[in-house]
Amino acid sequence: MFRRLLLENWMGIFTLVAFVTALSIYLTITWRAVRMPRAQRERFAKLPLND
Repeated sequence: MFRRLLLENWMGIFTLVAFVTALSIYLTITWRAVRMPRAQRERFAKLPLND
């Protein structure tokens, strides 16, 4: 069954591009959260999230 599946070397680039894209998005979100000013963190902590 798997003998009919042809994988080319250049197809691995799509996986790498998807991984790098997802990683950069997560790192950007984390970096912005870490560098958030204290006043903004306190304002977000007081948001009513529960009904």
